[in-house]
Amino acid sequence: MKYTSPALKTINVLPGALAVFDREGILLSASYEWKKEVSRELENPCNTQPNLLEKFAKAIQEALINGSTHFIVDVPVKQVRYKYKFGKFETEGEVLVLAQRILSTRPEEYRKEELLKQTNKVAYIGFWELNLITKAIYWSEVTRKIHEIPEDFKLDLDIGINFYKEGEDRARLTQVVNRAIEFGESWDEDFTLITYTGKEVYVNARGKAEFEDGKCVRLLGTFQDITDRVVKNDQLRTSEEQFRLAFENTPIAFLIIDVESFKILEVNEACEKIFGYNKNQFLKKKITDLYRPDEFQKNYLLIKNLFHQNSRKIENEQNFLHKNGNTILAKAYFSLNYDSKGKPKKIIAQIQDVTELKKQNDEINRFVEVTTNQNTRLINFAHIVSHNLRSHSSNIGMLIEFLKNEKDEEEREMQFEMLAQASSMLTETISHLNEVVSVDINYQDKEELDLYKYIENGIRSVRGLMVEVNFQILNRVDEGFKIYAVPAYLESIILNIITNSIKYRDPKRKSWLQLSAERINGYVIITASDNGLGINLERYGDRIFGLYKTFHEHSDARGLGLYMTKSQVEVMGGSINVQSKVGKGTTFIIKLNEKN
Repeated sequence: MKYTSPALKTINVLPGALAVFDREGILLSASYEWKKEVSRELENPCNTQPNLLEKFAKAIQEALINGSTHFIVDVPVKQVRYKYKFGKFETEGEVLVLAQRILSTRPEEYRKEELLKQTNKVAYIGFWELNLITKAIYWSEVTRKIHEIPEDFKLDLDIGINFYKEGEDRARLTQVVNRAIEFGESWDEDFTLITYTGKEVYVNARGKAEFEDGKCVRLLGTFQDITDRVVKNDQLRTSEEQFRLAFENTPIAFLIIDVESFKILEVNEACEKIFGYNKNQFLKKKITDLYRPDEFQKNYLLIKNLFHQNSRKIENEQNFLHKNGNTILAKAYFSLNYDSKGKPKKIIAQIQDVTELKKQNDEINRFVEVTTNQNTRLINFAHIVSHNLRSHSSNIGMLIEFLKNEKDEEEREMQFEMLAQASSMLTETISHLNEVVSVDINYQDKEELDLYKYIENGIRSVRGLMVEVNFQILNRVDEGFKIYAVPAYLESIILNIITNSIKYRDPKRKSWLQLSAERINGYVIITASDNGLGINLERYGDRIFGLYKTFHEHSDARGLGLYMTKSQVEVMGGSINVQSKVGKGTTFIIKLNEKN
């Protein structure tokens, strides 16, 4: 459609860069300055103003919807900044858009702004801008660094506000932004925010609003990380409060030390009691005079490093010298006290004599260790006596009964052989009992053992019981498979697993137990699976290895076997787990170090 409106013809002769576009963004009329400069840049925007065509198309549509809009473009090549304004108007029954380019920043001002930008970068002060019409948000390089956001991070107002710590900080920021938009109030506030990487920092945020035609169109301001200042002020307040309370009331030695000379400036009464010097004698010394000569250099450097550590404190055990020459083992805590400018002013030392306490703790720990080891050995000894010997005697008793009733000579000869094997197993178990109660269990007690043979010995130990209840044991361990274990404990663990499976077999089906082993990532994994009654782990799972815990109605169940099995596995540095389903069976998984 061809427009003949006088207003469009007038555009041609008006001063300034003006143009009229239709709904499709087609240029209908333009001033001389627009044709001379802007049209050329729109035809080839990549050189000076990238994405200019895209911004134009978007702005024309926003103006048609909202009535007006604008955007700002920097042109570093010309050292200028342009403001493009768009307004909707109607002529001859058609809605059009009037566009105007205004030189908002001239070269001289542009250079000043660039200088300010670089100065802010040096001072680590960021700035930001939010266009409320286009919703475009801009953060300077420093602002983005403070928030620790990646280069491709997409910003909007809600995301920016959500960086502020949830609660009072976020609510206060939301309030000042809303008041700026509604009433034009500027703000200068300190906030806590959580960065993109999750770090908590303190910032000072300043902002103000810009209005056009009574409507807020832009928010802008500065952004500064004040974490160091806040932390130092907190440290100063905390140090002063700690000093006041501790110095007056604590029995711990307090010393105030000069940061440059390390000279002692003040001590409390507890300090005199611990070191044996009076106050006047202390004031003639340095803190380093209180160290043993052999530890002087180490502790001197430790205090010097106090000024370079991020924590600005030292907390450890140190050896000091009493006036009489005796060594004082003490817990030492050194911290820095700062002046109002954040400069270290004094060193505060807290020293607690733990010499006697250390001796007492060492004695207690030795006593507990000895008692624990003795108790463990005695419990295991009692279990092997009560459980393992009982299994052997029951097996021998059954074999004797079989032998008494057997008439076939060939069968009797086989039963005699089984009886001899059972007797040999009993003798071996008895020989292990002495080492259980007389030797501390550690890695030196472990031996390289043939797991296959130990399982075979366990099977022989219960042969009579297996025959009586028609129970099958499958040894799937490779012959010669070696593991490191305590002989008495390995024998007991295997016997416990076998007798448990026999005891809690399902009488309604052919019962079996299968044992296997494999090496995985430096560990030996022993697996024992049966098709017995199973255990309700949802009900008993947290008590499965408890002392005197039983899970089935059985006249011979005492709740000791699994407890002892777990104890013996853990004494050897291993672990045991169980998998089970009622009516399906149970699997025990034992994990032991492949080496000592």
